[in-house]
Amino acid sequence: MTMNLLSRRSALAAVSALMLAACGGSDSGSTATDVPAITKGDHIKGSENAPVTIIEYASPTCPACKYFHDEILPVLTEKYVVTGKVKFVFREYPIHEPDLPSYVLANCAGEDQFFDVLDDLFANQMGVVTAAQAGALKGALQTIGKRHGIETEAQFNACMENRDYRTALADKYQVATEKWAVDSTPTFIVNGKKHLFENETRTAEGFSKYIDGLLGEDAPAATEAAAPAEDAAPATEDAGASETTE
Repeated sequence: MTMNLLSRRSALAAVSALMLAACGGSDSGSTATDVPAITKGDHIKGSENAPVTIIEYASPTCPACKYFHDEILPVLTEKYVVTGKVKFVFREYPIHEPDLPSYVLANCAGEDQFFDVLDDLFANQMGVVTAAQAGALKGALQTIGKRHGIETEAQFNACMENRDYRTALADKYQVATEKWAVDSTPTFIVNGKKHLFENETRTAEGFSKYIDGLLGEDAPAATEAAAPAEDAAPATEDAGASETTE
């Protein structure tokens, strides 16, 4: 079975060598605009009424995205998302060959398991990339899918052939590139302002300081009372694979 890429093939790069740098192209600065609306198809953690909204456009095979996911996002989740200060929105932005079928798989698992599959994809990033290079991507993704309810080959094939998910992902990609000029991952839209993976967004400390500025909290107390949590930090599963909408 062929796993087709997005129709905008010219915009998608081949699987690259892994390095801790933003994946894909680059941009020369940040752009301030209206705070983007949250719409159907967004994957959300946190309070609907949080004063700060962070949208991340990311690729599951991007090493910089994995670093943010593993090292920075858990800190931001604990400090801001579960305390009701930040709404975190994840938007798919496929730039490497395995990304589209990986994101289709995550959507097929259902919204309640989307972030679980995403955790699994990041935990097994090297295995997925290696499998894709070896022509064995289907088997690697099937192994991940079985851990999230997509247990049979028939279920997996039906998932990969779902045109609705592919169309939604293509539309989301188009909005990212045309509205936000996204051409690298991860890219963040924080209360309507675009940030690349550089300067303050490259560390948990720097990102936290920036968020504190938006919240008007220059030096937040170390033992701040937490509001009831809507979402907990993503729990990454043990590696076991066969190894960016308006």
